[in-house]
Amino acid sequence: VAKRDDAPVLSKDLAAFALAFLNGWNDVLNFRLYKAFTLRHTGSTMNLGINSVEGDPLLVKFFFGTLFYYCGGCALFKLLDTKLEGRSLTVAAPVVLALQSMNDQLRNRSPDSKLHMWLLAASNGLFNTACAEKFGCLTHVITGHYQKVSTDLVLLMVKGLSTEQLRATRKSCLVLLSFFLGAFSAQAGGYLNKSLVAQC
Repeated sequence: VAKRDDAPVLSKDLAAFALAFLNGWNDVLNFRLYKAFTLRHTGSTMNLGINSVEGDPLLVKFFFGTLFYYCGGCALFKLLDTKLEGRSLTVAAPVVLALQSMNDQLRNRSPDSKLHMWLLAASNGLFNTACAEKFGCLTHVITGHYQKVSTDLVLLMVKGLSTEQLRATRKSCLVLLSFFLGAFSAQAGGYLNKSLVAQC
């Protein structure tokens, strides 16, 4: 039986920055491999609508499945968090690892299929919900961070920001930087001649 989640290795802020980096990395890899995102679903919803009108049943199935599995991952984390009283991160971590590993194995066996991306969508639903609920920060929806930084800069110039508001603005800046560095690293890593990095 899993014990209560141990004291975190990283602070809430550092954990959020680490997840923002991983989300940036993950988004680039998913787009390169699948021409789709598993973290942000405005595009998946638009593609579902467009392909429903265009009558492409394979793409309708793919984007519907991506949304379904992402929501399933979100719901699974909420269920774990509600039922396991403080052990949700301990139990969710190996589930995320298993889903990502299964995706890798299926991709190696069937590289032309996109359907195994659904496992990544479920995995990302789990860790994005964990980050939002446990660390109080959305690290995959960075548009809101751009909006916060922009409007906070105006407030800073016009009337100033409290210490807490300034801390929140810096956190948004660091989430944006972390996401960018993750995306940059994933794309740059693809140009290296090292087989392990090139296959990621």
